Amino acid sequence: MGEQLKKVLKITLPLALGVVILYFLYKGTDFNALWMEMRDANWGILLLSLFFGVGANCIRGLRWQLLIQPLGYQPKRSNLIYAVLGNYAVNFVLPRAGEIWRCGVISAKEKIPFKKLIGTLIIDRLFDTIMVLLILLLAFVCNIPVFLKNIDAFDLPDFLTSPLFYIGIVCVTAFVAVSVWVFRENKLIQKLIDFFVGLWNDIKTVGKMKTKNRFLLYTLGIWAGYFCYFYTTFFAFGFTSHLGVVAALFVFTMGSISMAIPSNGGLGPWQAATVFGLMAYGISRGEATAFATAVFGLHALWEVICGTYSIFMLGLKKNKISEL
Repeated sequence: MGEQLKKVLKITLPLALGVVILYFLYKGTDFNALWMEMRDANWGILLLSLFFGVGANCIRGLRWQLLIQPLGYQPKRSNLIYAVLGNYAVNFVLPRAGEIWRCGVISAKEKIPFKKLIGTLIIDRLFDTIMVLLILLLAFVCNIPVFLKNIDAFDLPDFLTSPLFYIGIVCVTAFVAVSVWVFRENKLIQKLIDFFVGLWNDIKTVGKMKTKNRFLLYTLGIWAGYFCYFYTTFFAFGFTSHLGVVAALFVFTMGSISMAIPSNGGLGPWQAATVFGLMAYGISRGEATAFATAVFGLHALWEVICGTYSIFMLGLKKNKISEL
């Protein structure tokens, strides 16, 4: 019963979280006005944006191949790309399960130990996290003039403007660092140290790869594709077409960070983060909600279609092999 309850909670809790966020996001929304905003969008441009997304995910499959090859295996590119695309469709059903699924399906088809594939997945996600942090830093730097211009519009808590708050952060950081050093033999502290040492070793593993330059190029290509995937949609709406790259970078970053919240393909957190980002640039809540609804709905449908097709193709290949 305990295992069954865990399985049920893994499915229902993320979905419930997304539904609650959507409830508060759409509470009081004039759905007739929302539909009018969405109907007036340039759907040709929205459809064009989809190809940047699928292109980025295909590059992700190629990057995964670079991580697997040093293990002594030569998996088929098509299988890896199909597995990556299928991963996103699975995530809409069960959050975070797509990554495990793609490792499982490649393990079965390419006869690669599952544990080794999990190791490559950790490196894959580690570099995605690094890229999100770098993009966050870039978005912050590029948007400093906007933040300074609108600083009076933000109702900041008093503690954020107090020097004592930042002195306290420095003191707490120093205390934690000293505590870790003093109690480094503690089992919990040792596990924490081992975790970060493992992450550092994973980064060094990429540095030793013969194809590290291609790996870094693919990484940049993936995130450039994701950004184009999003930025293109700005030109589909009259109220966002004038915002420019800097604004798109900020809103894109908000959406990327929201994907860390377990949800069905970003359902709920992504729309809320995108609406917040657009409103920071003066877009009305109604217009921002229409944008988030149309973009998420179309992109989600596209990912499910591509993922379902990929899962079908992986199954079809398996059937053809068994027939032989």
